Amino acid sequence: MQSLANQTKSTAADDSTLLRRLSDNLARWAFTDFEQSKYALAELGRLLTPRSPFDVRLSYHRSAAFLENQWYRYDQSLLHARLAVSILESLADGWALAETWADIAATHLNQRDWTAAEDALQRARRFLGDDAPPRLRAHVTCREGFFYLHLGNPRKALDCLMEAEKEFLELEENSATLKDWYIKTLILSGLGELYEYLGEEDKSQEAYRSVLPIVEKHQLRPRLAWHYLNAGRAALARNDMEHAQGHFEKALTVVGAGESEAKTLALSNLGILATLAGNAPKAFNLFGQAAADYDPPAKPSDFTNLSKIESWSAGLYFQLENTPEAERHFLRAWEIGQQGNDLYHLAQVSQRLAMLYENTGRFDRAFEWQRRVTELNQTHFSNLRDNERQEIEARHQLERSQQESQMARLRVAGLQLRALRAQMNPHFMFNSLNAIQGLVTSGRNPEAESYLAKFAKMMRHTLEYSELEEVSLEQEIEFLERYLDINRKLRFRDRLDFQIIAPKNEELDELFVPTMIVQPFVENAIEHGLRPRQEGRLTIRFEVMPDDEYLLRCTIEDDGVGVNKGQEKAAAQAGAGFQKHRSRGMEITHERLLLLHQIQKRPGDSFIQIQDLADITNGQRSGTRVEVLLPILNGE
Repeated sequence: MQSLANQTKSTAADDSTLLRRLSDNLARWAFTDFEQSKYALAELGRLLTPRSPFDVRLSYHRSAAFLENQWYRYDQSLLHARLAVSILESLADGWALAETWADIAATHLNQRDWTAAEDALQRARRFLGDDAPPRLRAHVTCREGFFYLHLGNPRKALDCLMEAEKEFLELEENSATLKDWYIKTLILSGLGELYEYLGEEDKSQEAYRSVLPIVEKHQLRPRLAWHYLNAGRAALARNDMEHAQGHFEKALTVVGAGESEAKTLALSNLGILATLAGNAPKAFNLFGQAAADYDPPAKPSDFTNLSKIESWSAGLYFQLENTPEAERHFLRAWEIGQQGNDLYHLAQVSQRLAMLYENTGRFDRAFEWQRRVTELNQTHFSNLRDNERQEIEARHQLERSQQESQMARLRVAGLQLRALRAQMNPHFMFNSLNAIQGLVTSGRNPEAESYLAKFAKMMRHTLEYSELEEVSLEQEIEFLERYLDINRKLRFRDRLDFQIIAPKNEELDELFVPTMIVQPFVENAIEHGLRPRQEGRLTIRFEVMPDDEYLLRCTIEDDGVGVNKGQEKAAAQAGAGFQKHRSRGMEITHERLLLLHQIQKRPGDSFIQIQDLADITNGQRSGTRVEVLLPILNGE
């Protein structure tokens, strides 16, 4: 029998070793080898179980979230990120949560979901704190830079990216992770894009070229082809043909599956270089290869890029004085480009056609295309003005939204602290400790030790949860069970029965609710409904609302004296100090709940309903029923 136990332990240890080896490899390959990472991701996903070590599960979900984002599978990326956040929430690891929320923001930026990206960045900042290491601050600030870059706010984006670069100045080779170097390449690429936009070509090329030694030294795979493309474009803009050629050729050698756009752009740019060098056959061949990769084009940018390829081919035929072929390709560029979204490019194609027809004496056609140039330019610049106005309005709206959201969250945080002070009834704490002392003095030391440990753990969780805005429903139920168990033993001498009913068909660790939002209602039921009788039953039921998946109904029902008699008794008592204390606690909880619903854009204020059971059962039952609608929070 002992041999079998030892064999089981050995097998479990072997499995754990295998999982950790796969996990470590996956974390490395996610940045260095996409092919190997696909294998490791599938294999580790197959082997993991809910009983696998939490650090392995955490590493798996974080690596999977990163890779799925690189492979443009954004929904899968967010799913893994949410699971990683769930694990980190249970560990209360603030810095790791900040990093994960920054990664979630990056995925939302790729989805062009600016609101979700902003929310994720705010969460990252809250978890970051003031004493976070510089490398972690750089991770978050880098994502903020790209957020403002996408929103068309180059100056603010530049400030963020330069601040992130500054944080990395003291990054030491032996302490930096592969992800640190990856983030640094993003910072430099973002600076290159911004300098290019601002017309500072030398700075742009310097930033783009600074990326290459990093990716080559550390063999970084993410966005590798795009890094070479960026460096090539920057060199081409400065007429540095030799370096441009080398970078575009390198991009072709490293392009991987799912990166057809990068491959096409590299081929097209090599075709332009061949055109400039007077090598028409090579240019035609390269343009043909590039066009073949757009079969069929899928999105507007594909049509625009394909139209540009046709336009470059037409220009080459025009140089060779092959007017019929030049006309054919220009017309094809026009036809394809209309399905794209670049009016400026269409105006250029129209201008080239007008010139072609003018040179061949077909002035009526030339006039027609020149008129289109004027119309397209007018529409293009009108759209630019509209877009600029919309971007300014969007930025102002975003800033207002950020300020309002920040103020709301500050109020929630303040209310949480006030609620924590008000809701943990000092009478409960005093009576609990007094009862434990009674167990000790009566010689029931094992019981005293057990409940002292439970009381200490409950108080520790109270303090820990007060730092969080949300916890999983699983954690909230665990806290309530511990709280009620202590009440049953130490305040009611085993004359309190309770039952907590979780929602059916739901993963409790994936439903997030406001921290310690239910406890004040439970305490109120105990203090004013059950304590006067010194016994009773309490039922707490959670249900996801059928017509709103973001609402959770919590029903707290007791068989105590009822809310009506409780209020009559309270009014009759002369010393109402404690009642006022409890009222303040409930007022704070009500205000906090109302504010949380407002943050979720849910109007109204009828989120709490209190009924005396005698009123709804014609006096057949006594007690109180409280229904509270809780917002289900992101928990991503």
